[in-house]
Formats: sequence, C-alpha cells, structure tokens
Amino acid sequence: MDLHASVKYFIIIIVILIVGFSPAIAQKRGIEITPFIGYQLSGSVPMTEGEFDVKDSEDYGLTVNIPLPMKQGVQLELLYLRMDTEARFDTYYYNSLVESQTFDMIVEYFQIGGVNVIERPGAKAKPFGALTLGASHFNPNGSTVEDEWFFSATLGAGVKIFPNEKIGIRLQGRLLMPFSFGSAGLWCGTGGCSAGVGATSVFLSGDFTAGLIILL
Repeated sequence: MDLHASVKYFIIIIVILIVGFSPAIAQKRGIEITPFIGYQLSGSVPMTEGEFDVKDSEDYGLTVNIPLPMKQGVQLELLYLRMDTEARFDTYYYNSLVESQTFDMIVEYFQIGGVNVIERPGAKAKPFGALTLGASHFNPNGSTVEDEWFFSATLGAGVKIFPNEKIGIRLQGRLLMPFSFGSAGLWCGTGGCSAGVGATSVFLSGDFTAGLIILL
C-alpha cells in the first residue's frame, strides 16, 4: 500500500466519523486537525533465527480529534503515522552471524482511540494523555521480504498550547507497540526466514513529535 492509498483510506474514515459525531462539533471547541513531524526511536526484537532491527528515523503524520459530549476534555482520536527508514535482519546459527539483510522500510500506523485533556479555566497549556488501538504496516520497500500487518497500540502524553482560539501547538511523547501473536514467522524472504517468535511479542519503539493544531 503506497502513501497515497493509505492517506485516501484514512481520509474516508475521518469523513465517516465526522458525520457520525457531527453533534459534538457544535460544542465550544470543535474538531482539531494536527499535522505533525517528529523523530522515532526504534529498536530490535530477537527472533527464532536471528534479530530484527529498525533504524531510528524521522516520522510524520496526522491526528484528528473530535470532542465527545459525555465529558469535557474527552476526545476521539484518529492517528496516521509514517516513518521511512532502513531495517536489518541478522540470521544467527549457534550464536554466530550467518547472514545480514538490509533493506528500506516503510512503517505505518493506523489508529483510533481516545484523548483525555486536563481543562483548567483560563489556562492556555493543557496536559493530556492518549491511548489508541489499531494496525501497523511494516512494508520492506523494494525488497523481496514480505510486508506484514500487526495489531498495535500507542500510549502517549503531552501538552496542547493554545495562544488563540484557532491555532495551537501539540507536543507529545509516545510509546508505539506492535504485537505479534502465535508462533508464525515475522519475516520471510529469499535470503532467510524467522521461524517463529513464541507466544506474544512486542516490538517497542517510541517517538517525540511537534504538531500544529488547526481548530475547526
């Protein structure tokens, strides 16, 4: 799935949810659209036949927050996140490196969840916490290694700063958690294959982002 297709599907979901939650738009503060850019700290995960490592890199994306009527400060959040980076899979045999594959990697997150903003009367800086669930797409761009989809979650915290009623700044740190279930291999290609990862594994990474909030 290329960038244009990913964004297209994400926009369709946004439109559907905006229509569904249109009564909430009439509140004092409406929808927040926040394009952002940041830096993602990736990591490595041990596999049955070796180790898979993703290089740290810049990331970017978009969040859409829709206020919910049940409680002040609670918002529905839609998140699209993308990182263009490089990955490496090292194959080991009895603790000896046998082969190392390096390839370009596109990592995408498609998430939906909630945000709880701490509202203080007259305060321009509003701390918040965020939790989302969804899917992650690991796509080895231009490689014979197969792409993979995973269930994933994100957990973040930060602050929204509103100098006026139309524009704001969102600063956030976030933990990114793709999950792999069962004993199925995570990566397979012509140069090698990971036979399995056991029960449940988590590929932990995180990012720090800054975004421009546009209030509708």
